[in-house]
Amino acid sequence: MRIKRVARIYHLHMTKKVFSYIWQAFNEFVENGQLISSSEIFEELKDDDIVKWAKEHKDAFLPLSKEVQLKTTEILQQFPQIIKIQTKGSSNGDSFLIATAILEDGIIVTDEGNKNNGIPMVCESLGVEYMKLNDMLDEVLE
Repeated sequence: MRIKRVARIYHLHMTKKVFSYIWQAFNEFVENGQLISSSEIFEELKDDDIVKWAKEHKDAFLPLSKEVQLKTTEILQQFPQIIKIQTKGSSNGDSFLIATAILEDGIIVTDEGNKNNGIPMVCESLGVEYMKLNDMLDEVLE
């Protein structure tokens, strides 16, 4: 059973105080190697609480290895529209996140909806498992 989650966490808006149990679970997931992300996602973080947390857990954001870059290139050849012109709230780290999930045999955690060339659509096309953040939180809270 896979337990590694590859998270796109920059849309979380949970303060540490209000959701301390969840943050503690995230910390444990990182310490156990069960929660990872791509360094490209780290670069896109904007929420102050997430940025602070991410800096404390920088090892969870995997660097762009040659394998990740090659896999990202394959993904972009199939789904070039996953890269968006930088607009407010846009992300160009998605293909790196998906590549990381494939290479790490992980499950992507995202709240992105089922839009054309979004993470869920690309994951479904490539056979990559994904889940909604709320589903992951339900697991944490069990």
